[in-house]
Parts: sequence; C-alpha cells; structure tokens
Amino acid sequence: MVPRTQQERREDTRARLLGATIDCLVDHGYAGTTTQRVQDRAGLSRGALLHHFATKEALLVAAVSHVADAQIARVRDEAAVTNPGDPVEMLRRIMSGPLFLAGLELWAAARTEPALLAALLPAERRVGAAVRRLVDDLFPDHDHAGLEGLLALYRGLALTSVLREDSDLDRRVLHLWIDRVLRPD
Repeated sequence: MVPRTQQERREDTRARLLGATIDCLVDHGYAGTTTQRVQDRAGLSRGALLHHFATKEALLVAAVSHVADAQIARVRDEAAVTNPGDPVEMLRRIMSGPLFLAGLELWAAARTEPALLAALLPAERRVGAAVRRLVDDLFPDHDHAGLEGLLALYRGLALTSVLREDSDLDRRVLHLWIDRVLRPD
C-alpha cells in the first residue's frame, strides 16, 4: 500500500471534522454542537481539531462552505439524471436530509452570529444558483416569484416536519404548489 501524503492526511482529518460537525448539527442542533462533541465523533485528538480549527466559530464557518459544496454536488447529481421522474420528488431529495437540516441549523444561528452570516450569504447564493438552474430546466416557463415561493415552502416544510405526523403532507403540498404556481396550464 502506498503511504498517504501529508496533504492527503490533512484533507482526510479536515473532512472527518467537518463530517462530524454536520452530524452534530443534525443530532444536537447548533447550541449542542460543541468542539468536544465534534472531536469525539470524528475520533480525533484535541490537537488535531485545534490544528485545523482554532475556534468553534472557525469550525462552523468552514461547515457553512462544506454544506454548500455538498448541496451543490447533490443538485448536480440530480440534474445529471437522464429521466428525473417526478420533479417534486427530485426537489424533495435535494431540499431534505442531513445536509439540508445542518444548513437550516446554520441559517438559524447566522441570525445572531455575524461570522456565520458573512460566510452563509455567499455560500447560499451559490446553492441557490444551482437550484435555480435545475428548476429552470424542470419548469422552463416558471415565474421568478413562484420559484422563490417554492424554495421558501421547502424550507418551511423542513422546519415544521418535526411537528407533523402526516409524513405525506409535504409531497401533497409541494405538488399543489407546483401544479398551481409553476405550471398552471
């Protein structure tokens, strides 16, 4: 086996820390995501964590870009599917799951954390642009306000999902929105 380079080991450690941060955001929320939890979850030493991220703020700012890059990759993967099937299900796959939930945690925290907000704005613009390109392909004649409403609706449904027992309501609401707003034939 070929030994890994220092850069490969560094990138692996950083990826493990960011992956553990995402897991902690999903499992414990922003307030419960501590550097100790991240370190433990990543299975790394305190020194390794501090070498890459000197503060919790630095770790979470890096997590913003990590989440955005992963979400953009997911959008591109979905867009590359030859036969996407139901566009509502495709968009639900993109606008749900652990990455999306971690992103929502970071959004909420950015309201009162200036460093997170500064990192979040350009990252979310990149994600939004990727999602908009996909929606442009799915619904070529859509109205801009209808698209923005759809994205807000997805976020709202994700936030309120913990309050609902009817797991199928999301799908029905999204189909209704798309049928009436994005393709109102």
